[in-house]
Amino acid sequence: MVAWALLPILFIVLLVFRQSEPINDLETAKARWAATGITDYRMVIEYKRPYFNCQIDFDVRGTTVSHKNKDTCRMGSAVTGNRTTTLPTVEGLFKQLEAEQQGSLCGPNGCICDGPIEMSVVYDPERGFPTQITYTLRQDLRNRNPGYWLAMLDGSLANCPQVTYIGQTIRVTLLEPIPPLVDSLTEATPEVGVGQASKPQLTPEATISIGEVIKPELTP
Repeated sequence: MVAWALLPILFIVLLVFRQSEPINDLETAKARWAATGITDYRMVIEYKRPYFNCQIDFDVRGTTVSHKNKDTCRMGSAVTGNRTTTLPTVEGLFKQLEAEQQGSLCGPNGCICDGPIEMSVVYDPERGFPTQITYTLRQDLRNRNPGYWLAMLDGSLANCPQVTYIGQTIRVTLLEPIPPLVDSLTEATPEVGVGQASKPQLTPEATISIGEVIKPELTP
């Protein structure tokens, strides 16, 4: 009887342990993020390169960036080697990881000149979103590419441009849910019979900006 009574406690302990263990694959991370049900959130991301750091702070509604609080990265420029990107929501980071895991990454001047880029990812153990993505340029692995030896033999390797990208780290420093926007406030107005005083109707303002709650205006 004692053993049976301990089974629910053991199940809870195992569940908590499973949710806190490291996530090692993208699909598990995506499933854990989807299970949170978080759709509206504030996100702060830090990009770190040698001699250059920047930060972006923005709000997300659904899968769309609704408001940018801060952007020292000027996100219209390339931030991952020779690729351009937009503001990286959680879904955007997942798509970026999916695309980069399907093919080999190379430096801006190609794998023959710069070498391949190694990528490592750390996921939040409870909510699944990527907390850190690290890119490392591996010039020491250029010789694994057959084209490297051909370029060395025909002399074209000497024409490689100077290496300007050696890697970077993308780190999510904050991700917190934010309350949903209030789209409209409506109140049912009962029918007015004979001898009853009429009640004022609430009419919303004509325009709504992001982050504002509609304030009703009383009209006689």
